[in-house]
Amino acid sequence: MGENNFSRNQCVRALARLGFTLNNRRHGQYDKYDVPSGYQKNLPATVPPFIMIPRHKELRLQNKIVKEIELIGGLDMVEKFRRYL
Repeated sequence: MGENNFSRNQCVRALARLGFTLNNRRHGQYDKYDVPSGYQKNLPATVPPFIMIPRHKELRLQNKIVKEIELIGGLDMVEKFRRYL
């Protein structure tokens, strides 16, 4: 895991600081966070305008979460995310 070792709470706080908003109309095992409005316009057609975070206490998808953040906002957003952790 290396540098992508963070808990669910740390991830949620960092996403909130980046401007992601919780859009939970679901009762499943994942929380849905909408992309900040400034980034929604520039998203490629293959990238959904949200990110899903598991509700498990043990977060095992750190690399995939960071990869999705990179697709949404580039390396600049990834660096901000890591700083906010």
